[in-house]
Amino acid sequence: MNPVLRKNYILDALKKSGEVTVIRLSEELNVTSETIRRDLSQLSDEGLLTKIHGGALRKQIFREDNFSERMKLMRPAKEVIGQAAISLISANDIIFIDSCSTTLIFSALIPALPLTVFTNSSLIAEAIKQNNPYARVYVLGGEYNLEFRANLGAAVIEKITGIRADICFLGAGGISEAGGIQVKNIDEAYVSRAMIRMSKKKVILADHTKFGQEGVMSIAAIEQVDHIITDPHLDTQIYRPHDFQNKFIIA
Repeated sequence: MNPVLRKNYILDALKKSGEVTVIRLSEELNVTSETIRRDLSQLSDEGLLTKIHGGALRKQIFREDNFSERMKLMRPAKEVIGQAAISLISANDIIFIDSCSTTLIFSALIPALPLTVFTNSSLIAEAIKQNNPYARVYVLGGEYNLEFRANLGAAVIEKITGIRADICFLGAGGISEAGGIQVKNIDEAYVSRAMIRMSKKKVILADHTKFGQEGVMSIAAIEQVDHIITDPHLDTQIYRPHDFQNKFIIA
């Protein structure tokens, strides 16, 4: 297969699954791993994908329907993560949940328990109330951001600082040993930081593709969170639990 057809194959695979690996592509295309790595590097230089260790992710282009697209990416992994996170909830907990695709999927899985939930996402509030008539859910008001389907800004942060929560569940745009927990938007970061500051227990929900990625702003160092829940596809030979202070819960 010539290089042009090979690269088109890679981009088509990314459209379907959101992620490709060097090993699988080399087997499917019957070429060496070095050839695939070179193709991925060239496509990355052209801005058509994001390279990660051992493969690549579909390039995230921010536009109006970006949140809907994020809901489709890695959905089985996010559902597994959400199921694992449920075990950390107890009846009568006061909970913060920030707005991202993983926390939205998690919220829809919360069982019928008496809870008090504060979120900056009306989508999350609706997902909880549809399945849990016992929960009291409050949407934190602020400036609405269409890209994140969430309320952000100073008004949201002011409300958060008046609440003491038992636990918070937050998403992440990137996780690394040195950079800690990062997100892709500054306004989102300030909301997440406030939730962390006002919660006794801090839980990060992030699929394996977030590891090694960078955001625009850190919301916490690794030592500042209690758990990082991820899916079984995380390569623990590269991202060793010990290096992350054994905070991992592998769903």
